[in-house]
Formats: sequence, C-alpha cells, structure tokens
Amino acid sequence: MTTTPTADPVDDGPGFAALLRQLSRHFARLGPAAPEVDDLLLRWAAALPDRAPEPGWNGLAAHLLAALAAPSAGRATPAPLGDEPPVTTPGELRTLLRALAADFARDRAWLAERRALGLRADDGGGWASSSLADLLEAWEAWLGPTPGGPPVEPVTWASIARQLGAARVYE
Repeated sequence: MTTTPTADPVDDGPGFAALLRQLSRHFARLGPAAPEVDDLLLRWAAALPDRAPEPGWNGLAAHLLAALAAPSAGRATPAPLGDEPPVTTPGELRTLLRALAADFARDRAWLAERRALGLRADDGGGWASSSLADLLEAWEAWLGPTPGGPPVEPVTWASIARQLGAARVYE
C-alpha cells in the first residue's frame, strides 16, 4: 500500500483540481514506486459501493483517495477498450474503470513491444499518459479554466466517466 496525502473536503472543481495537482506531485516524487494507472483503476473499481448517491466533488475526491489507500490490485490483463459503456450508476462506473484498466495494460504492452523492436514508442497508443502522476496532471489540466469549462457540473457518475475519458487522452 502506498501512503497518499490526505485532503480537506473538496467543495468545487478548483478544489478537486488542487487535489489532483497535489497527488500528481506526490506520485511524481515516488517515481517508479508509484502505483501504475491500471492498478489505481482496479483499486477504484473494487472500492466503489454498489449503491451511492451522485458523488459531487467531495464524493469524487473521497472515492479517489479511498482507491489510492486500498491495497494494490496489481496489473490488469491487456484488452482493447472498445465502445465505452454509458455510465449512470456506481456499477456502470466500475465496469468502465475495469475496461480502462485493461486498455491501459494493452497500451503499456504495445509500447513495450515497440521499444523491444527498436521502434519509436512516443507517437502512438491510446493513452497520452504512461504514469499515474502524468494522468492526474492531465486530469487536472483538462479541468482547468477554459471558455465555458468542461461539461462536468454537476458531478455525477456520468461526468466522472467523461473526466476519465478526457484525462486518458489529454496532453
């Protein structure tokens, strides 16, 4: 289990972005000792309750911190993402988290194969981030101030799915 920073209650998007920034810096300092992205996604899937009200920013922060505090789930089995399922419940988010973990593992294997063959590995793959620190940084950047802002309010199970999908590809 990796010790993670704790957070004060998160009441809004900027507060959640600040938490993501804090976590990103923490995991950047850990370097190779930081959890893998797929491990976090699998931990989160395991930690999600079967039933819960819409999470809001504070609930999203609590779910993320609970996943980070959970024991390692290990690496996912590589598989392509396919069509992202619609998400309106914690159970559907759990399904998406597992699918994202498998897709990250597939991307990691693809990149490793390219490197082993002496091919460029920095110009492809479905994930813009290869580390947890980079993913959290991308998530924070995507939530940053933009005209009209990203469509995440109110924070629902569906908007969490949108955030994760954007963080996956955001550079």
